[in-house]
Amino acid sequence: MFSSAHCAAGCGRLALSGSKLCAIHTVRADAEAKRLGGLIQDLRVIRDLNAAGLCFEGKDFSGKEFYECDFTGARFSTCSFAGATMTTVFFTGASFSGCDFSNSNLQFLSFAATNMQNTTFKGSTLTSLNFLGSHISSCEFTSVDLYNSRFINAILFDTRFEDCNLKRVNFLKSTRVDVTFKLANTWEAIFEDNE
Repeated sequence: MFSSAHCAAGCGRLALSGSKLCAIHTVRADAEAKRLGGLIQDLRVIRDLNAAGLCFEGKDFSGKEFYECDFTGARFSTCSFAGATMTTVFFTGASFSGCDFSNSNLQFLSFAATNMQNTTFKGSTLTSLNFLGSHISSCEFTSVDLYNSRFINAILFDTRFEDCNLKRVNFLKSTRVDVTFKLANTWEAIFEDNE
């Protein structure tokens, strides 16, 4: 897993990779985001990276492999993760605007409590992902395998789950407004008892 070194400021948070401070206590969070964003772009395989709380804009992380990384509370704007492979990556409390995860293979990720807008997962495999309590609007999950993923307590608005595998996908207590499930196997998903 990512570094367990705590922030030298004594706040109890974990320090960013290659630093002694967390994103909140570093003097230049933008410089840290540039440094770690550059590191990600230079490598094909990224392991044990802690970039929690940083902001990334317009970065191309497509085709990268991420394992055991922490992006908790990070913000991503117009970033591409197209064709990426990710296993055990934490995006809890993060935000995504205009991002691209198309044709990716994502397993055991936490998107819990995220704010996601205008983001696509088209053609991806999303196995056992957690979207618990997330706000998802104007997103696309077309031709996606969502096997065993969870949208419990999520708020979904203007989002497409078209031609998706929804086997064992849990939508309990979710709010769904203008959500389409065209050609998806909704009978294998978990909804409220009265649906």
